[in-house]
Amino acid sequence: VNCTIGECLDSTITRLESLGKYGSASKHRSLRSRLSQYRSLNIRMNEIDLTFLRDFELFLRKIGNTNNSIATKFAIFKAAYNKALSEGIFIQKSNPFYKYKVGSLWSKTRKRAITKENVQRLADLEIERENRFSYRDFARDIFLFSYYTAGINFTDIASLRYCDIINGRISYSRNKTQKLLSFRLMPTAMAIIEKYSRSGHSSDDYIFPILDKQVHITPQQIFNRTHKVLRKVNRELKVLGEMIGLQIPLTTYVARHTYATVLKRSGVNIAIISESLGHSDLSTTQIYLDSFENSQ
Repeated sequence: VNCTIGECLDSTITRLESLGKYGSASKHRSLRSRLSQYRSLNIRMNEIDLTFLRDFELFLRKIGNTNNSIATKFAIFKAAYNKALSEGIFIQKSNPFYKYKVGSLWSKTRKRAITKENVQRLADLEIERENRFSYRDFARDIFLFSYYTAGINFTDIASLRYCDIINGRISYSRNKTQKLLSFRLMPTAMAIIEKYSRSGHSSDDYIFPILDKQVHITPQQIFNRTHKVLRKVNRELKVLGEMIGLQIPLTTYVARHTYATVLKRSGVNIAIISESLGHSDLSTTQIYLDSFENSQ
């Protein structure tokens, strides 16, 4: 009954990290940080009421959080609250999340896909290189590689090893869902791999210069390094997007959305697109796909 918000979240973060779910743990840390700025974390879980939640939303808005950012934090907060309740960690007076509707906070976001023509503009763009390794050039290669390889996401790109290439195909287990995926390497994708290939590499070496098997050993080290490089890549992609006149920020995830949208506009069955993306159900794929224009 005396369990506090801080104790509950700390316990959840520890459990997630022990399971290797560092992404979820990071989101819980972000929630914990914002709650500590809002009120003391020594408040007991059974003291959370509707006023607490409404005032927390108001606090987040005042510090500049968008609707979807607020919705994400509240979804995590609600899940942590309900899990603690189901485990008998505290006894509630009444559940404040019954009246506070998290779903109403979500705003529909703009579809994050670009056209094939803009992908070609990106591929053709002249990039000045001050030294042998340019993060801007690398960011473009990662974007194009994802687009050419069935929308593979950045975490899975970082984890690719040479042993994953067999007879011109890449086979890997998706980090997020553990689903096994396999696709043929297009010549354009193979050219990017060869660009970063090092002489004398072994089969268990990483393909791209993101992770180092000698340095990044623990799951936490791998997570931290991957997200550090991802931030740099997305920062450079935003600049590249502006250079080719895009109205939306270019990120590695835009490559995944673009791959799916280009296939849909070409008449490919959504079930096939969903399977190639490694989604568990079609409803997830629908979120990715832009609606057809009136002309189509």
